[in-house]
Amino acid sequence: MIKIKPILFTVMQFLTSLLLMIACLIIAKATTHFFEINFPSALIAMLLLFLLLSIGVIKAAWIAPASQPVLKYMALFFIPAGVGLVEHLNIIAMHWPLLMSTLILVPSFGLFFVSYIAKRRGSNG
Repeated sequence: MIKIKPILFTVMQFLTSLLLMIACLIIAKATTHFFEINFPSALIAMLLLFLLLSIGVIKAAWIAPASQPVLKYMALFFIPAGVGLVEHLNIIAMHWPLLMSTLILVPSFGLFFVSYIAKRRGSNG
């Protein structure tokens, strides 16, 4: 005999965690629409969720049931980006020096900047 109670509990946990993530997305979409911000609402939703997790309003265990499947299949989300890169190889080939210098210089500058700040903070106590 199938026990319904554990299955219903698991389904309710999943739906609750999904509802929390969708609520963050709806709030972010409303914010970008209301303030007319040209910024991805999904990114604002992630920042909002991070903020809520950081200050303890939402516990990580509450969103784990819906986030685990997304994390498990995250590699699939990169396939469209890879296809887009392959479709535009001619543009990439045309501008490869600029792209490569950007990919090398920006992280290097960031690394040196963070190193400089860390040294200054270390000497100031």
